[in-house]
Amino acid sequence: MEISTIQSALENILPQGTYLNVKPYKGMSDNYIAIQFASLDFNINGVSGQRPDAVSLSLCLNDLELLVQMYGGCGGNRIYRKPNLEDPKEKYLAMKGVKVPFRQPQKNEVAVLKAIKTFALNWIKTIKENKDTLYYKDKVDYSKF
Repeated sequence: MEISTIQSALENILPQGTYLNVKPYKGMSDNYIAIQFASLDFNINGVSGQRPDAVSLSLCLNDLELLVQMYGGCGGNRIYRKPNLEDPKEKYLAMKGVKVPFRQPQKNEVAVLKAIKTFALNWIKTIKENKDTLYYKDKVDYSKF
């Protein structure tokens, strides 16, 4: 699978101004493609790679296994929102994670590309559903979602 194919597919789905990084990644014994996107190319508190609403995937090129992956403690399939202080389960939390739905696809190029696109659409949907409680409303224009 080509990086340019994934990049192009995501550029057609993600809103204008979204941070997108699709790059080769070398593991211990396998080659991967690291796929990361976030609502803005802004490093939170100046920490490199810590972007608002960041999610990420890892595609193993040897067997086309697509997985949710965190890079440098950031990403995966969760975005974070403010807790609901009226909810006893959340009132002592600093933040609440919201899962972006992800289903591992069959190991073929068509299914993998479809899963990547679906994950991007689910990310957009999750942001829309939680935009009133997300942390970076002062920096991110959530109306573009």
